[in-house]
Amino acid sequence: MARHLDLSPLTAALEQAARRHAEARRREAQRDLSRLELAMLLRRFGLKRKSLSDAVAMDDAASLPEAESASLRVRLRGELGLLARLARRRDPRYDINRHMAVMRLAQWLEGSRPWHAREEMSPGSGRSRNQRFRRASARESGNRPPRQLQRPACS
Repeated sequence: MARHLDLSPLTAALEQAARRHAEARRREAQRDLSRLELAMLLRRFGLKRKSLSDAVAMDDAASLPEAESASLRVRLRGELGLLARLARRRDPRYDINRHMAVMRLAQWLEGSRPWHAREEMSPGSGRSRNQRFRRASARESGNRPPRQLQRPACS
């Protein structure tokens, strides 16, 4: 009589190990890509190579020299102002991805957000997110009632 070996537990364990390994490689690649993005943005806004490599390696904006940090903040404020104006005018040159990257860099520079932190999006529909945004902006602006748009009269 021949014995039949059941390979299903071994196959399941190998599949699980392969999934864990692939996920670990994805996370590592994402961290490398994130470091590269930070370095590219810092370089684009004029940070010197020595300061750049130290800041990226430590993921700490506090490691930047004060003079370079101050000039970087000024450039970021100007860029954020430009992007806000382009967005308000619905200019075709506006790039929301660039706006998000510059905003992340400004938050990282202020120390309010680590660069490698993941974006946490709460679940909900687009409508519920819009309502939360409207409530937040109303609180900031002194509880103004929402503007009612007037529809043109049809003749």
